[in-house]
Amino acid sequence: MATYVLLVKEEETEDFVVYKFGPDKDRLGKLRLDKVSGEPEELEKVPDTNTNFYYFSAASKLIRILKQGDGVFPDTTSYAS
Repeated sequence: MATYVLLVKEEETEDFVVYKFGPDKDRLGKLRLDKVSGEPEELEKVPDTNTNFYYFSAASKLIRILKQGDGVFPDTTSYAS
């Protein structure tokens, strides 16, 4: 079974980036990634879900982007497996 998580950047500063994330554009939660520590924080849960799957998938994608070292967070991206 394929999985897909949409990520849409909402805000970015020198210290953090905030993305909306979820299975589609109509059901999105929100997370913040601290660019200095690499720590993610869930700000809003994906509506109508009772699992952390989307959050963990989105957070791992953003941490991977941060660790690549180029510091460029795209306006939209996705996690797929």
